[in-house]
Amino acid sequence: MQVLESDSDLLASIFDLLNSTVLIVFEDGSIAMANKRAENLFRAGAGGLTGLAFSEIFMPDDREILLPNILHLTNTHGEYEGEAMLMRRDGSTFMALIATSAFKFNNHHAAIIIINDISRLKGIERILNQSERMAFWGAMLDDISHQIRNPVLAIGGFARRLANLDVLRKDYVQVILHESSRLELLLSTLTEYIDMPRPIAEPTPISRVIEAVIPEVQRFVEGHGMTLHFKCLGDVCTQDCVIDIRAFQKALMECVKNACEDCAETESKVLKLFVKASDREPYNVLFELRDYGHGIRPQMLPKVFDPFFSTKSGHIGMGLTFARRIIDEQAGHMVIESEPNLGTTVKFYFVKERRRSIRTQRL
Repeated sequence: MQVLESDSDLLASIFDLLNSTVLIVFEDGSIAMANKRAENLFRAGAGGLTGLAFSEIFMPDDREILLPNILHLTNTHGEYEGEAMLMRRDGSTFMALIATSAFKFNNHHAAIIIINDISRLKGIERILNQSERMAFWGAMLDDISHQIRNPVLAIGGFARRLANLDVLRKDYVQVILHESSRLELLLSTLTEYIDMPRPIAEPTPISRVIEAVIPEVQRFVEGHGMTLHFKCLGDVCTQDCVIDIRAFQKALMECVKNACEDCAETESKVLKLFVKASDREPYNVLFELRDYGHGIRPQMLPKVFDPFFSTKSGHIGMGLTFARRIIDEQAGHMVIESEPNLGTTVKFYFVKERRRSIRTQRL
């Protein structure tokens, strides 16, 4: 296709003045024009991008699906915006924000492509995520010091009393033993949390997840004198989801334990577990656990995932903290809904594919 003729020099001059990386791409996929910022960004040299196939700046894995989808959305909707890993002419890569707009010039269908290198922004995002994790661990350390302080004070106080007595006080000894056990449980729980391996999530048939998980849940529920009603709704069981079965089983069992304990002193002896299609993007499957126990008071609901939060005596309060971390680390999402005296619903969402659909399905 012939490159822009009469106004090409004027356009090139205007583009070179723009404070952005700009390409013009014809409908046949060739780059008709690139400004100096584009040539510098892609390390192409003067004129090194003109006439090049637009696909050459994309990673090989993205040329078959993502690139055609970007062009399709540009042609049908007039614009597109999204992120992609792009490749310079020397083979190096960078993360880019791509914005496109369709237009006509001299009866040619074309697209203006604006590209911004967001590698630094991604680096800042990673730093912020690390900061959030550090803030979480900082808050957790405050909670740990509080959790440890009380048992240590009790142990020290009663040990000093025993040291000043001529006779053995078994009740003092029992307090020391009880508080020591609390400390041991706390430390073992923290060790388990710190050493917990990262889930290895991979595409897995949902039917296989069900076969592996439901029998253990059934045994546990029946062992607590309750009944489990399980149902797979629709054709979701014929699909796949990205999941680590063993890790999910641990997360689910933490919630099943809570449900059985909450229902222990009620007349409700039924738990329901559903597997169904998700109505929440970008997830495709939902595991939903329902109990009909006491429920959670509204003011307590925002705290349920906090480390060491528990309304039950003798509990460390780390079960839901474990569960949420497990689900988050395999691209899932966990939600708890509850109403006092009506029960609690725990929802586990999972994706079918970690990558966005624009990268996996031709439009």
